[in-house]
Amino acid sequence: MQRVDPVERRVDPVELLGGVLLVAVGLWYATYALAEYNYGTARRMGPGYFPTWVGFIIASLGGSIVLLGLVRGGDWPRISLRPLFAIVGGYVGFASTVELFGLVPAVFALVLIATLSESPYKVPRTLILAACLSAIGVLVFSWGLGIPLIPIRWSF
Repeated sequence: MQRVDPVERRVDPVELLGGVLLVAVGLWYATYALAEYNYGTARRMGPGYFPTWVGFIIASLGGSIVLLGLVRGGDWPRISLRPLFAIVGGYVGFASTVELFGLVPAVFALVLIATLSESPYKVPRTLILAACLSAIGVLVFSWGLGIPLIPIRWSF
C-alpha cells in the first residue's frame, strides 16, 4: 500500500460540495421538524418523528459523501449551458401548457424541449419517450390517484 503525501492528496470538489449541501439540507429539515412539530416517542410517534429522522439520515448520508470526497481526487466538471437551459425550458414549457392544453400536450412539450440537451437530437426516440411518459402520467395521476388533471383539453 502506497502512502500518499498530504501535499499530493486531492479532493473531489463535486462530492465535497454535494455532501456539504446534503448535510445542510438534512440538518435544516430535522431542526425544522423538531421545532415545528410534536416529536412524540418511539411508541407513540408524533407528526415530527418521521421528518426528524429523515433529516438526520439525509445529513448522515451527506457526511459519508463528504468523507468520500476527501479521500478520492477529482476535478471540477465542465459546465455546459445547453443542458441547463433545455431542462429549465422543459419545466417552463410544461408549466405553461398543462392548464391550457392538458397533461398529454404538456408532457410532450416537456420532453421535446428537455431532450434538446442531447447533442444528436433523435426525433423518433424522443416521440416514443414522450408518448410513454404521457401514458404513464395519465394512468398514474389522472386515473390511479384521481388528481384532476385533464389528459387533453379540447375546448379552450
